[in-house]
Amino acid sequence: MDPVQTWHDDFIFANWEKHRNWLSLNRKYNNVYGTNIGYNTFKSHCYRLGLNFHYSEEQQAWLTDTYPDYGYIETARMFNEKFKTNRSAGAIKTQCKKMGLKVKDHRRAARANENTKKYIYPIGSIVAKSHGEPYIKTDNGWRRLKNVAYGSVPKGKILVHLNGNVEDCRPDNLYAISRNVNARMTLNNFWSENSTITKTGIMCCELEQALHE
Repeated sequence: MDPVQTWHDDFIFANWEKHRNWLSLNRKYNNVYGTNIGYNTFKSHCYRLGLNFHYSEEQQAWLTDTYPDYGYIETARMFNEKFKTNRSAGAIKTQCKKMGLKVKDHRRAARANENTKKYIYPIGSIVAKSHGEPYIKTDNGWRRLKNVAYGSVPKGKILVHLNGNVEDCRPDNLYAISRNVNARMTLNNFWSENSTITKTGIMCCELEQALHE
């Protein structure tokens, strides 16, 4: 059963338009209620509630007039300023693509977007990319938040989230394992939303691997 169904839908209804995307709202929800709901579970539940980051006819008309001249990053900044929203540049780009809009002057758009990037994404900004995994902007560009939080990962190891929530990048929720152990965890169906159970499963798989070496 989806745990969100018995929780605080009133909070979701009251706050969803204040956030850039589902990841931002999901993170806020988890912080407020001390939960660990994953991105995909949270997003799916919001869809079932009938919530979506829709665009009014006025907003779509404005995008039609603006996006071709400025590109998605600068358009996002102006859109949020005009309509008092908090849409991400990625959300604006996706909407414009759905509407079949294209940039007319790529050089002009590139200049506008470059000037706006520092405004929208200063150092330390965290955004969701593939599968809701958070990335953080550093002096050396975008990096996976889990790698920054954990530090140096031993050669031949991969990082996993003990509670299965890819957004929870607290160091104590991250664990480095070999690909062999990762495969054994999946084969034995040891992955769990309970970090203690997952860690116990990992230790069993590491012991099993050591016995076969």
